[in-house]
Amino acid sequence: MSTKRFGTAIPILPSRSMDEQLDFYQALGFEVTYRQAKPNLYACVRHSIVELHFFVLKQLNPANSYSMCYVHIPDVDAVYKEFSENLKKAYRKIPTKGFPRISKPSNLMEDRRFHIIDPAGNRLLIGTKHAAPRLIVEETSKFASAFETSYRLMYAKDEPAAAAKVLDLVLPKAEEASASLRYRAYVLRADIAVSMDERAIVNTFVQEADRMSLSDTVPGDATEEYEKLKELRAYLEDRDNC
Repeated sequence: MSTKRFGTAIPILPSRSMDEQLDFYQALGFEVTYRQAKPNLYACVRHSIVELHFFVLKQLNPANSYSMCYVHIPDVDAVYKEFSENLKKAYRKIPTKGFPRISKPSNLMEDRRFHIIDPAGNRLLIGTKHAAPRLIVEETSKFASAFETSYRLMYAKDEPAAAAKVLDLVLPKAEEASASLRYRAYVLRADIAVSMDERAIVNTFVQEADRMSLSDTVPGDATEEYEKLKELRAYLEDRDNC
């Protein structure tokens, strides 16, 4: 009987500044295991979930970076909690916009994941696979298709502007969708607006979702969105206090 042996893949990612790059990963909780100055700048960091190597590419524009790596882990929420708490200690806040930033965990069809985008624009997709694929939406309609596309753009691709554009095309006809899907769409649109710091839009769709909550038209399969709505209200309260 043959025994399969698997190797270990170690991503080698670009960085604009090695100091900037290492400072960020140390803030996350990574350990610097190697650093080289000559003949070229090179460094390695390690965490229990992954090892990463970096080289310097001074002309790199983080906004145009296509470098990414998927990291499969057993407990995505525990790792997110660790990283977000470490970043808050280092930066006095959790960076959610620009470079670097971290997104909150979200459920997709294949996994539950969050993203880390480092100072160079490299993207780490950190996730835990579901035991079985989960449908984002079970309905079949133009509205449902737009919702699913917008959802993936927001949470799988981290492209809120594109997600907003897709969802805004069908929201004027939201009354044609089921109560569950309509509620989820309002919460999704508000969450997209948070990532773009569009407070007025957040407020509009939080109010729409709240109206459905007050009228008891929110079905039990939207519990995840109900919890996210609490976070959206907190965002509005924080902005009001600024």
